[in-house]
Amino acid sequence: MSETKEMTMEEISAHNSKKDLYLVIHDKVYDATNFVDEHPGGEEVLLDVGGQDATEAFEDVGHSDEARSILEGLKAGELKRK
Repeated sequence: MSETKEMTMEEISAHNSKKDLYLVIHDKVYDATNFVDEHPGGEEVLLDVGGQDATEAFEDVGHSDEARSILEGLKAGELKRK
């Protein structure tokens, strides 16, 4: 089993484009790069929170269990707190 990668918000903030998109949700880092075109809510929603903490935006929408399952498959690491 590989070690969980820890990333700082500074590192994550650099991943904010359609071709390189990371999000933080509940202190977990997700690489949404390959999911942008598949996102049912459209790519703009993801791009608006790219490289940022998207927890509030994610929870406000009320995502389904299926969406949460997909999210787990995109996990790239954990947020490193200072």
